[in-house]
Amino acid sequence: MLAAIFETVGKPLVVERVDDPRPEPGELIVRVEACGVCGSDIHAATHSAFGRSLPTGTILGHEFTGEVVDLSADAAGRWRRGDRVAGFPIFGCGACGYCLQGRPASCRAARFAGLQGAQGAYAEFVRVPAAHSVPIANHVSMQTAALIEPLAVCLHAVRSAMPIRHASVLIIGAGPIGLILAAVCRHLGARDVVVSDIVAERAERSRLVGAEAIDAGRQDVRAAFRAVAGRRPTVVFDAAGGRKGLSRAMDLAGENAQVVVVAVHEGEAPVPGMIGFYKELRLSFAKAYGAATFREAAGMIESGAIDLSPVVTDVVGFDGFPAMFDSLSRPSGRGKVLLQPSFQQPEIRNATHN
Repeated sequence: MLAAIFETVGKPLVVERVDDPRPEPGELIVRVEACGVCGSDIHAATHSAFGRSLPTGTILGHEFTGEVVDLSADAAGRWRRGDRVAGFPIFGCGACGYCLQGRPASCRAARFAGLQGAQGAYAEFVRVPAAHSVPIANHVSMQTAALIEPLAVCLHAVRSAMPIRHASVLIIGAGPIGLILAAVCRHLGARDVVVSDIVAERAERSRLVGAEAIDAGRQDVRAAFRAVAGRRPTVVFDAAGGRKGLSRAMDLAGENAQVVVVAVHEGEAPVPGMIGFYKELRLSFAKAYGAATFREAAGMIESGAIDLSPVVTDVVGFDGFPAMFDSLSRPSGRGKVLLQPSFQQPEIRNATHN
């Protein structure tokens, strides 16, 4: 199969032929129809994944949909070849307390597709756990369904800040996660939903999901938020990251506010303890969802309860994917980028590593 391969930090992904995956017990093989690029993929390729360097030969990609083309014997009761599926990208041991609760991300043996211990979906085919993957209804496009995974991330993050109804929400960062957070908060009845970004084009896109926009490169975020809401934020989501991201979020938050970190912070981030103390802030971090939240996200998209179509800005095939992936490490106006393997295929070379 064709796959976009990570070789080393500082080098573009390389499209190569590698062996097709085969199902292990409890697994499906999925022909990938669409796979989104996540900020954690960019971070992993330029810095690290979960604090570890990516091994040479890694195939990234964990936001994906496709068609079941093979499956293990023990998965045959629920799944058939030809089924449309949103792949659950977290492999657990299946036997520990966390796994039995549907929370494999907390399993001590957890493997994350494309990031830790399992290959991902920047490829024609990918292995996925059968137990927690979800079927996709025929009326839902594969591109739309590729947003189930980041929607699950955002639902999990928003639960850290409940109740959202009547809240005044500030979201720092208008990337795909920031936009989906805005859509979720608006859907759940937040009084104010405001998104700030230093890239004006990204900030403006947030209006398409029902938010107000702040151009943080030109406007004072504190004053602009107050002009919209009439008060300081009661909930702040840090969806931008960076060394000063957490301190910025805490500084902008109002008294007794909830601050939720949904972005990757490399290394040690300064925490303004006295600000948190005097404001009595509540601080939480959101990493990964459980199986029930993944199913909930799929149901919201299937029912049309939430429209995330403005989030996707680019769909590319393997021929343009390495350059597109590289460009996403720099500020731009792009939203969610999807790899669609069925696009025109490039000239490729055979893989030289396992």
